[in-house]
Amino acid sequence: MDIKEIERQIVSFAKKRALAKNFDLTPELSYIHLTEELGEVARQLSNKKIRPDLFDENNLKEEIVDVILEALILANLCKVDLDKEISEKIDALFKKHGFSK
Repeated sequence: MDIKEIERQIVSFAKKRALAKNFDLTPELSYIHLTEELGEVARQLSNKKIRPDLFDENNLKEEIVDVILEALILANLCKVDLDKEISEKIDALFKKHGFSK
């Protein structure tokens, strides 16, 4: 599945969820959800070092995917052309650090 199809599916889900729960899907709300998901990743990474008994590798994977999906929703709401912007960013990073692709 390519990034456009993943974005299409998760945005469709997010819009249906917003409608069902009677709230507006906005960039600000998506950003809040994104930071919540990042916090859950941080908690699992901290657990791995500080509280290994609470570390759950499967949950860490799930939370990382949640971050990616919420970032896709936010990008869509902000009208970001992900194919274009990601390609340009990767090219710029290679160039900035003097690496060839």
